[in-house]
Amino acid sequence: MTKATASKTTANAKTTENATFKAAQETVEQAAKTAQETVQTATKAAQDSVKQATQEATKGFEKVTAFNKANYEALVASSKIAAETAQSVNADFVETTKAAVEKNVADVKTLFAAKTPAEFFELQTSMLKGRYDDFVAEATKFNEAATKTTNDVVAPLKARYEAVAEEFNLPQAK
Repeated sequence: MTKATASKTTANAKTTENATFKAAQETVEQAAKTAQETVQTATKAAQDSVKQATQEATKGFEKVTAFNKANYEALVASSKIAAETAQSVNADFVETTKAAVEKNVADVKTLFAAKTPAEFFELQTSMLKGRYDDFVAEATKFNEAATKTTNDVVAPLKARYEAVAEEFNLPQAK
């Protein structure tokens, strides 16, 4: 083999080696680029998934918070009505007791003013009839107030139950 042929063969081998190295380098670079794109796609998908899960959790938390707030507001409204009613009942009781004491004092004076036993018993019978009528009137008034109060106190809680029942397909209150 001549020097020129050997030099040419060495040059061809070096060119082939360079071409092979360049092809291998391009393959490695392409594989790295593909791997990088795959990692970026997977990372973006994971980020999107976490973002969506966070948004859903936040919506769920907001829904639970709103639900509990509405329950609390219904309980506060119901308690406020009950407290106002208790205050009103107490004032009515004091007023009724005061009127009864005044009426008792007046009745005793009237009974002591009776001149005969027959007049005494007639006054007493009249007073007992009046007291019975007063008792029936007060009992009726109390019964009506108790019914109204019960309905008023239960109304906010019933409305809340109906909203929950509708949302969760539960039986409706009657």
